[in-house]
Amino acid sequence: MAGTAHPEAMAPPQKGPTRTAPPQMPGTWWGAPRIRTYLLFGATGIVYFIAGTVFLHLVWQLGKGPEAWETALSSLSHPAYIAFNALTLVSVIFVGVRAFGGMMPKMQPRTGPIPVLPAGTVKALIYGVWSLMTLVICLILAGVLF
Repeated sequence: MAGTAHPEAMAPPQKGPTRTAPPQMPGTWWGAPRIRTYLLFGATGIVYFIAGTVFLHLVWQLGKGPEAWETALSSLSHPAYIAFNALTLVSVIFVGVRAFGGMMPKMQPRTGPIPVLPAGTVKALIYGVWSLMTLVICLILAGVLF
């Protein structure tokens, strides 16, 4: 049966430099170049949560009958809802530009039959397809198509 290990058994032969104070957040954290972008990107989740709650409220009202549905739809014309929808649109565009315009060119597969495209070409393709889809959806919602 083995005995207890010596407390210094796993210690290195020479003591190395150690920190004398606990780690602290640098004083320039709020001034870092990308921290505000990261914080805004994370804050868009709050906007999406509220938008989902509004959507669930509308679905709930739809289940209550035509009168409740009409009341819910008429309440959406309130300036607060219009401002919130504008904020949601800005949030979606911000996340889309950051995700597709910034990250997609870096995430291209480096192997395969298709050659790696330059980052500018990928951004132009993404923004072109995005603009075309937005135009088609707007035309459908306006009643011009279909």
